[in-house]
Amino acid sequence: MKSVYIFIAVLLTLSLELKSQSCDINGKKHFTFSDVKTILDKNNCNSCHYKGSFQNTWIYDTYRDMTSRNPCNYPMIVHGKSNESLLIDKINGGPSICGNAMPPGSKMISDADLLALESWIDIGAPEHCIPEFEQVKEIFTVNKCNNCHKTNESWSFKNYESLFLKPQNSLCSGPQLVKYNAEESLLYKKISDKEVCGDFMLVDGQPMISKDVDKVRDWINAGAPESARVLPVILTEFSTDILNNKKIQIYWKTESELNTSHFELQTSTDGIYFSFLAIVKSGVTSGSAYHHLFEEAKIGFNYFRLKIVDFDNSYTYSPVRVERVSNDKEVFSISPVPMVNNKYFNVEWYPLDGREKARLLVMDILGNLCFDFILNNGMNNLNISGVKSGVYYFSIEDYNAARLVKKVIVLDN
Repeated sequence: MKSVYIFIAVLLTLSLELKSQSCDINGKKHFTFSDVKTILDKNNCNSCHYKGSFQNTWIYDTYRDMTSRNPCNYPMIVHGKSNESLLIDKINGGPSICGNAMPPGSKMISDADLLALESWIDIGAPEHCIPEFEQVKEIFTVNKCNNCHKTNESWSFKNYESLFLKPQNSLCSGPQLVKYNAEESLLYKKISDKEVCGDFMLVDGQPMISKDVDKVRDWINAGAPESARVLPVILTEFSTDILNNKKIQIYWKTESELNTSHFELQTSTDGIYFSFLAIVKSGVTSGSAYHHLFEEAKIGFNYFRLKIVDFDNSYTYSPVRVERVSNDKEVFSISPVPMVNNKYFNVEWYPLDGREKARLLVMDILGNLCFDFILNNGMNNLNISGVKSGVYYFSIEDYNAARLVKKVIVLDN
Protein backbone atom coordinates (compact mmCIF):
# COMPACT_ATOMS: atom_id res chain seq x y z
CA MET A 1 0.00 0.00 0.00
CA LYS A 2 2.89 2.36 0.81
CA SER A 3 4.24 1.95 -2.73
CA VAL A 4 0.84 2.84 -4.22
CA TYR A 5 0.69 6.07 -2.19
CA ILE A 6 4.25 6.94 -3.19
CA PHE A 7 3.43 6.26 -6.83
CA ILE A 8 0.37 8.54 -6.73
CA ALA A 9 2.30 11.28 -4.92
CA VAL A 10 5.08 11.20 -7.50
CA LEU A 11 2.59 11.45 -10.37
CA LEU A 12 0.87 14.43 -8.77
CA THR A 13 4.22 16.12 -8.18
CA LEU A 14 5.27 15.46 -11.77
CA SER A 15 1.99 16.83 -13.10
CA LEU A 16 2.62 20.09 -11.25
CA GLU A 17 6.23 20.15 -12.43
CA LEU A 18 5.34 19.70 -16.09
CA LYS A 19 3.03 22.73 -15.91
CA SER A 20 6.03 24.86 -14.96
CA GLN A 21 7.54 24.56 -18.43
CA SER A 22 7.86 28.08 -19.83
CA CYS A 23 7.80 27.32 -23.53
CA ASP A 24 4.91 26.02 -25.61
CA ILE A 25 5.72 26.09 -29.32
CA ASN A 26 3.04 24.55 -31.53
CA GLY A 27 1.86 22.49 -28.57
CA LYS A 28 5.36 21.22 -27.78
CA LYS A 29 6.51 22.18 -24.30
CA HIS A 30 10.01 22.42 -22.90
CA PHE A 31 11.90 23.87 -19.95
CA THR A 32 14.21 26.90 -20.03
CA PHE A 33 17.07 28.04 -17.81
CA SER A 34 14.70 30.03 -15.58
CA ASP A 35 12.59 26.89 -15.00
CA VAL A 36 15.69 24.89 -14.09
CA LYS A 37 16.98 27.62 -11.78
CA THR A 38 13.62 27.57 -10.00
CA ILE A 39 13.87 23.80 -9.52
CA LEU A 40 17.40 24.06 -8.11
CA ASP A 41 16.38 26.91 -5.79
CA LYS A 42 13.40 24.88 -4.59
CA ASN A 43 15.81 22.11 -3.62
CA ASN A 44 17.94 24.63 -1.64
CA CYS A 45 20.95 24.32 -3.97
CA ASN A 46 21.40 28.08 -3.62
CA SER A 47 22.27 27.63 0.07
CA CYS A 48 25.78 26.61 -1.07
CA HIS A 49 26.01 27.35 -4.78
CA TYR A 50 25.81 31.12 -4.93
CA LYS A 51 28.08 33.90 -6.11
CA GLY A 52 30.66 34.66 -3.45
CA SER A 53 30.30 31.35 -1.63
CA PHE A 54 33.59 30.10 -0.20
CA GLN A 55 32.39 26.47 -0.28
CA ASN A 56 32.00 25.99 -4.03
CA THR A 57 33.22 27.53 -7.23
CA TRP A 58 30.31 26.28 -9.37
CA ILE A 59 27.28 28.57 -9.29
CA TYR A 60 24.14 28.87 -11.36
CA ASP A 61 23.27 32.55 -10.93
CA THR A 62 23.41 33.00 -14.71
CA TYR A 63 23.17 30.68 -17.69
CA ARG A 64 26.87 31.15 -18.41
CA ASP A 65 27.69 30.17 -14.82
CA MET A 66 25.53 27.05 -14.96
CA THR A 67 27.01 25.73 -18.21
CA SER A 68 30.64 26.29 -17.20
CA ARG A 69 33.10 23.60 -16.18
CA ASN A 70 33.67 22.82 -12.51
CA PRO A 71 36.98 22.41 -10.60
CA CYS A 72 37.15 18.73 -11.64
CA ASN A 73 37.14 19.93 -15.25
CA TYR A 74 34.06 17.89 -16.13
CA PRO A 75 31.31 19.72 -18.05
CA MET A 76 28.31 20.41 -15.82
CA ILE A 77 26.05 20.41 -18.88
CA VAL A 78 26.58 18.38 -22.06
CA HIS A 79 23.94 19.66 -24.47
CA GLY A 80 21.67 16.83 -25.61
CA LYS A 81 23.24 14.28 -23.23
CA SER A 82 22.01 14.28 -19.65
CA ASN A 83 23.80 10.98 -18.98
CA GLU A 84 27.17 12.69 -19.62
CA SER A 85 26.41 15.85 -17.61
CA LEU A 86 28.06 16.22 -14.20
CA LEU A 87 24.96 17.98 -12.85
CA ILE A 88 22.91 14.79 -13.28
CA ASP A 89 25.79 12.61 -12.07
CA LYS A 90 25.81 14.65 -8.86
CA ILE A 91 22.09 14.39 -8.08
CA ASN A 92 20.86 11.03 -9.46
CA GLY A 93 21.40 9.21 -6.16
CA GLY A 94 24.62 7.34 -6.93
CA PRO A 95 28.27 8.14 -6.18
CA SER A 96 29.75 10.96 -8.24
CA ILE A 97 32.78 10.79 -10.52
CA CYS A 98 33.89 14.11 -9.02
CA GLY A 99 33.67 14.98 -5.35
CA ASN A 100 30.59 14.16 -3.28
CA ALA A 101 27.08 13.44 -4.49
CA MET A 102 24.44 16.12 -3.99
CA PRO A 103 22.49 17.16 -2.08
CA PRO A 104 24.50 16.51 1.11
CA GLY A 105 23.15 13.93 3.54
CA SER A 106 20.48 11.36 2.84
CA LYS A 107 17.94 13.73 1.27
CA MET A 108 17.48 13.22 -2.47
CA ILE A 109 15.98 15.37 -5.19
CA SER A 110 12.51 14.18 -6.22
CA ASP A 111 12.07 11.94 -9.28
CA ALA A 112 9.91 14.63 -10.89
CA ASP A 113 12.58 17.31 -10.46
CA LEU A 114 15.31 14.96 -11.66
CA LEU A 115 13.33 14.06 -14.79
CA ALA A 116 12.69 17.76 -15.47
CA LEU A 117 16.42 18.55 -15.32
CA GLU A 118 17.26 15.57 -17.53
CA SER A 119 14.59 16.58 -20.06
CA TRP A 120 15.97 20.13 -20.18
CA ILE A 121 19.51 18.90 -20.91
CA ASP A 122 18.35 16.31 -23.46
CA ILE A 123 16.64 18.96 -25.58
CA GLY A 124 19.83 21.01 -25.56
CA ALA A 125 19.70 22.88 -22.22
CA PRO A 126 18.34 26.12 -23.74
CA GLU A 127 18.43 29.45 -21.95
CA HIS A 128 15.29 30.65 -23.73
CA CYS A 129 12.57 29.11 -25.89
CA ILE A 130 14.10 27.14 -28.75
CA PRO A 131 13.57 28.83 -32.13
CA GLU A 132 13.03 27.02 -35.41
CA PHE A 133 14.83 27.58 -38.71
CA GLU A 134 12.48 30.30 -39.97
CA GLN A 135 13.05 32.30 -36.78
CA VAL A 136 16.82 31.91 -37.09
CA LYS A 137 16.58 32.96 -40.74
CA GLU A 138 14.65 36.05 -39.65
CA ILE A 139 17.40 36.92 -37.14
CA PHE A 140 20.00 36.86 -39.91
CA THR A 141 17.73 38.87 -42.22
CA VAL A 142 17.03 41.58 -39.63
CA ASN A 143 20.75 41.80 -38.95
CA LYS A 144 21.37 42.36 -42.70
CA CYS A 145 23.53 39.24 -43.07
CA ASN A 146 22.17 38.80 -46.61
CA ASN A 147 24.01 41.95 -47.68
CA CYS A 148 27.13 39.78 -47.90
CA HIS A 149 25.92 36.20 -47.60
CA LYS A 150 23.93 35.56 -50.75
CA THR A 151 25.59 32.54 -52.32
CA ASN A 152 27.33 29.37 -51.24
CA GLU A 153 30.65 30.95 -52.14
CA SER A 154 30.22 33.39 -49.23
CA TRP A 155 27.81 31.22 -47.16
CA SER A 156 24.06 31.49 -47.43
CA PHE A 157 21.01 31.02 -45.21
CA LYS A 158 18.43 30.97 -48.00
CA ASN A 159 17.39 27.45 -47.01
CA TYR A 160 18.00 25.00 -44.17
CA GLU A 161 20.60 22.90 -46.00
CA SER A 162 22.73 25.92 -46.95
CA LEU A 163 23.33 26.76 -43.28
CA PHE A 164 25.58 23.73 -42.91
CA LEU A 165 27.73 24.49 -45.97
CA LYS A 166 31.04 26.20 -45.32
CA PRO A 167 31.94 28.95 -47.83
CA GLN A 168 34.01 27.54 -50.68
CA ASN A 169 36.76 30.10 -50.14
CA SER A 170 36.85 29.76 -46.35
CA LEU A 171 40.28 29.57 -44.71
CA CYS A 172 38.79 28.59 -41.34
CA SER A 173 39.10 25.11 -39.92
CA GLY A 174 36.22 23.27 -38.28
CA PRO A 175 32.63 22.72 -39.41
CA GLN A 176 30.20 25.51 -40.13
CA LEU A 177 27.51 24.10 -37.81
CA VAL A 178 27.68 21.24 -35.29
CA LYS A 179 24.34 20.06 -33.94
CA TYR A 180 24.14 20.18 -30.12
CA ASN A 181 27.46 22.04 -29.92
CA ALA A 182 27.38 25.78 -30.55
CA GLU A 183 30.87 26.24 -29.11
CA GLU A 184 32.36 24.14 -31.92
CA SER A 185 30.26 25.74 -34.67
CA LEU A 186 31.97 28.32 -36.85
CA LEU A 187 28.63 30.06 -37.35
CA TYR A 188 28.24 30.74 -33.62
CA LYS A 189 31.86 31.79 -33.25
CA LYS A 190 31.39 34.32 -36.06
CA ILE A 191 28.46 36.07 -34.36
CA SER A 192 29.67 35.86 -30.74
CA ASP A 193 32.71 37.12 -28.90
CA LYS A 194 34.57 33.82 -29.42
CA GLU A 195 37.99 33.84 -31.04
CA VAL A 196 37.72 32.81 -34.67
CA CYS A 197 39.73 33.06 -37.86
CA GLY A 198 38.81 35.85 -40.21
CA ASP A 199 36.35 38.62 -39.36
CA PHE A 200 33.39 38.60 -37.00
CA MET A 201 29.94 39.01 -38.48
CA LEU A 202 28.94 42.63 -37.83
CA VAL A 203 25.71 44.57 -38.23
CA ASP A 204 26.42 48.03 -39.62
CA GLY A 205 29.85 47.74 -38.09
CA GLN A 206 28.50 46.63 -34.70
CA PRO A 207 28.28 43.16 -33.06
CA MET A 208 24.95 41.36 -33.21
CA ILE A 209 22.88 42.04 -30.08
CA SER A 210 23.34 39.40 -27.37
CA LYS A 211 19.67 38.35 -27.40
CA ASP A 212 19.92 37.29 -31.06
CA VAL A 213 23.25 35.57 -30.45
CA ASP A 214 21.74 33.62 -27.56
CA LYS A 215 18.79 32.49 -29.68
CA VAL A 216 21.11 31.14 -32.37
CA ARG A 217 23.19 29.40 -29.67
CA ASP A 218 20.10 27.75 -28.15
CA TRP A 219 18.97 26.67 -31.60
CA ILE A 220 22.30 24.97 -32.37
CA ASN A 221 22.52 23.36 -28.92
CA ALA A 222 19.00 21.99 -29.42
CA GLY A 223 20.18 20.13 -32.53
CA ALA A 224 19.51 22.97 -35.02
CA PRO A 225 15.90 21.83 -35.66
CA GLU A 226 14.33 22.77 -38.96
CA SER A 227 10.90 23.03 -37.35
CA ALA A 228 9.72 23.51 -33.76
CA ARG A 229 10.44 20.36 -31.81
CA VAL A 230 11.57 18.91 -28.54
CA LEU A 231 13.34 15.64 -27.99
CA PRO A 232 10.74 12.87 -28.52
CA VAL A 233 10.96 11.59 -24.95
CA ILE A 234 7.81 9.66 -24.16
CA LEU A 235 8.47 9.23 -20.43
CA THR A 236 6.55 11.45 -18.05
CA GLU A 237 7.70 9.53 -14.98
CA PHE A 238 10.52 7.12 -14.15
CA SER A 239 11.22 6.31 -10.52
CA THR A 240 12.36 3.61 -8.12
CA ASP A 241 11.47 2.73 -4.55
CA ILE A 242 13.32 0.34 -2.24
CA LEU A 243 11.18 -2.05 -0.17
CA ASN A 244 12.42 -3.48 3.15
CA ASN A 245 16.01 -2.88 2.01
CA LYS A 246 15.72 -6.00 -0.18
CA LYS A 247 13.49 -5.43 -3.20
CA ILE A 248 13.25 -2.50 -5.59
CA GLN A 249 10.05 -1.37 -7.27
CA ILE A 250 10.55 0.33 -10.64
CA TYR A 251 7.83 2.59 -12.13
CA TRP A 252 7.47 4.42 -15.38
CA LYS A 253 4.67 6.22 -17.18
CA THR A 254 4.39 7.44 -20.75
CA GLU A 255 2.61 10.24 -22.53
CA SER A 256 2.82 8.79 -26.02
CA GLU A 257 3.81 5.39 -27.38
CA LEU A 258 3.48 5.86 -31.11
CA ASN A 259 5.46 3.10 -32.90
CA THR A 260 6.85 1.81 -29.58
CA SER A 261 7.29 -1.97 -29.55
CA HIS A 262 8.52 -2.69 -26.04
CA PHE A 263 10.67 -1.65 -23.12
CA GLU A 264 13.81 -3.54 -22.15
CA LEU A 265 14.57 -2.97 -18.48
CA GLN A 266 18.31 -3.09 -17.73
CA THR A 267 20.30 -3.08 -14.49
CA SER A 268 23.89 -2.41 -13.41
CA THR A 269 26.02 -2.36 -10.27
CA ASP A 270 28.38 0.39 -11.45
CA GLY A 271 26.22 2.60 -13.69
CA ILE A 272 28.44 1.84 -16.70
CA TYR A 273 27.90 -1.76 -17.79
CA PHE A 274 24.21 -2.67 -17.98
CA SER A 275 22.69 -6.13 -18.37
CA PHE A 276 19.26 -7.41 -19.35
CA LEU A 277 16.61 -7.61 -16.64
CA ALA A 278 13.18 -7.90 -18.28
CA ILE A 279 11.07 -7.21 -21.37
CA VAL A 280 7.83 -5.28 -20.95
CA LYS A 281 5.48 -4.89 -23.94
CA SER A 282 4.24 -1.45 -24.86
CA GLY A 283 0.71 -0.53 -23.84
CA VAL A 284 -2.04 -0.19 -26.41
CA THR A 285 -2.88 3.38 -25.40
CA SER A 286 -1.01 6.55 -24.56
CA GLY A 287 -0.52 7.36 -20.91
CA SER A 288 0.21 3.77 -19.91
CA ALA A 289 1.80 3.07 -16.53
CA TYR A 290 4.21 0.21 -15.80
CA HIS A 291 5.96 -1.34 -12.84
CA HIS A 292 8.47 -4.12 -12.25
CA LEU A 293 9.58 -5.64 -8.95
CA PHE A 294 13.31 -6.39 -8.83
CA GLU A 295 13.71 -9.12 -6.22
CA GLU A 296 17.45 -9.73 -6.58
CA ALA A 297 18.78 -6.37 -5.44
CA LYS A 298 22.46 -6.46 -4.58
CA ILE A 299 24.20 -4.78 -1.65
CA GLY A 300 25.31 -1.30 -2.64
CA PHE A 301 24.11 0.74 -5.58
CA ASN A 302 21.63 -0.74 -8.04
CA TYR A 303 21.25 1.20 -11.31
CA PHE A 304 18.31 0.92 -13.73
CA ARG A 305 17.49 2.24 -17.18
CA LEU A 306 15.01 1.55 -19.97
CA LYS A 307 15.86 0.69 -23.54
CA ILE A 308 12.83 2.00 -25.46
CA VAL A 309 12.54 0.00 -28.69
CA ASP A 310 10.41 0.96 -31.73
CA PHE A 311 8.90 -1.45 -34.26
CA ASP A 312 11.73 -0.68 -36.71
CA ASN A 313 14.22 -1.80 -34.01
CA SER A 314 15.54 1.72 -33.45
CA TYR A 315 15.84 2.60 -29.79
CA THR A 316 16.66 5.24 -27.22
CA TYR A 317 17.71 4.99 -23.58
CA SER A 318 15.94 6.52 -20.63
CA PRO A 319 17.77 8.37 -17.87
CA VAL A 320 19.33 6.24 -15.13
CA ARG A 321 17.80 5.69 -11.68
CA VAL A 322 19.72 4.53 -8.60
CA GLU A 323 18.76 2.81 -5.33
CA ARG A 324 21.18 1.79 -2.60
CA VAL A 325 20.76 -1.40 -0.57
CA SER A 326 22.58 -0.96 2.74
CA ASN A 327 24.81 -3.68 4.15
CA ASP A 328 25.13 -5.00 7.71
CA LYS A 329 28.84 -5.75 7.40
CA GLU A 330 31.89 -4.33 5.63
CA VAL A 331 32.28 -5.65 2.09
CA PHE A 332 35.74 -5.62 0.49
CA SER A 333 36.46 -8.07 -2.32
CA ILE A 334 38.85 -8.23 -5.28
CA SER A 335 38.47 -10.18 -8.53
CA PRO A 336 39.84 -11.91 -10.46
CA VAL A 337 42.37 -13.64 -8.23
CA PRO A 338 45.16 -14.26 -9.10
CA MET A 339 45.51 -10.94 -10.91
CA VAL A 340 47.33 -10.38 -14.22
CA ASN A 341 49.69 -7.43 -14.68
CA ASN A 342 48.43 -4.71 -17.10
CA LYS A 343 44.89 -6.10 -16.92
CA TYR A 344 41.85 -4.52 -15.31
CA PHE A 345 40.43 -5.90 -12.07
CA ASN A 346 37.38 -5.21 -9.92
CA VAL A 347 37.29 -4.00 -6.33
CA GLU A 348 33.90 -4.19 -4.63
CA TRP A 349 33.68 -2.00 -1.53
CA TYR A 350 30.67 -1.23 0.65
CA PRO A 351 31.55 0.38 4.00
CA LEU A 352 29.34 0.20 7.07
CA ASP A 353 29.62 3.92 7.70
CA GLY A 354 28.30 4.86 4.24
CA ARG A 355 31.42 6.70 3.09
CA GLU A 356 31.43 7.46 -0.61
CA LYS A 357 35.21 7.33 -1.10
CA ALA A 358 38.36 5.89 0.47
CA ARG A 359 42.03 5.38 -0.40
CA LEU A 360 43.09 1.96 -1.63
CA LEU A 361 46.81 1.35 -1.05
CA VAL A 362 48.71 -1.33 -2.96
CA MET A 363 52.02 -2.36 -1.33
CA ASP A 364 54.60 -5.00 -2.10
CA ILE A 365 55.88 -7.53 0.45
CA LEU A 366 58.58 -5.06 1.59
CA GLY A 367 55.97 -2.43 2.45
CA ASN A 368 56.74 -0.16 -0.49
CA LEU A 369 53.75 1.77 -1.81
CA CYS A 370 53.14 0.82 -5.45
CA PHE A 371 49.72 2.35 -6.15
CA ASP A 372 47.36 4.75 -4.41
CA PHE A 373 43.80 4.68 -5.78
CA ILE A 374 40.66 6.60 -4.89
CA LEU A 375 38.05 3.93 -4.19
CA ASN A 376 34.35 4.70 -4.71
CA ASN A 377 31.55 3.11 -2.75
CA GLY A 378 30.41 0.25 -5.00
CA MET A 379 32.13 -1.52 -7.87
CA ASN A 380 35.48 -0.13 -9.06
CA ASN A 381 37.28 -1.08 -12.26
CA LEU A 382 41.04 -0.48 -11.80
CA ASN A 383 44.34 -1.30 -13.45
CA ILE A 384 47.88 -1.95 -12.25
CA SER A 385 50.75 -1.91 -14.67
CA GLY A 386 54.52 -2.03 -14.55
CA VAL A 387 54.82 -4.10 -11.39
CA LYS A 388 56.72 -7.37 -11.12
CA SER A 389 54.88 -10.60 -10.58
CA GLY A 390 54.59 -11.54 -6.92
CA VAL A 391 52.58 -10.97 -3.77
CA TYR A 392 50.94 -7.62 -3.03
CA TYR A 393 48.74 -6.27 -0.24
CA PHE A 394 45.61 -4.21 -0.96
CA SER A 395 44.39 -2.22 2.04
CA ILE A 396 41.73 0.33 2.95
CA GLU A 397 40.91 1.95 6.27
CA ASP A 398 37.55 0.97 7.79
CA TYR A 399 35.23 3.11 9.92
CA ASN A 400 37.12 2.16 13.10
CA ALA A 401 40.42 3.40 11.56
CA ALA A 402 41.57 -0.24 11.33
CA ARG A 403 43.02 -1.64 8.12
CA LEU A 404 41.18 -4.12 5.91
CA VAL A 405 43.88 -6.01 4.00
CA LYS A 406 43.67 -8.44 1.07
CA LYS A 407 46.64 -10.52 -0.07
CA VAL A 408 46.75 -10.81 -3.87
CA ILE A 409 49.09 -12.65 -6.25
CA VAL A 410 49.98 -10.80 -9.47
CA LEU A 411 51.10 -12.77 -12.55
CA ASP A 412 52.88 -11.60 -15.69
CA ASN A 413 50.94 -11.36 -18.97
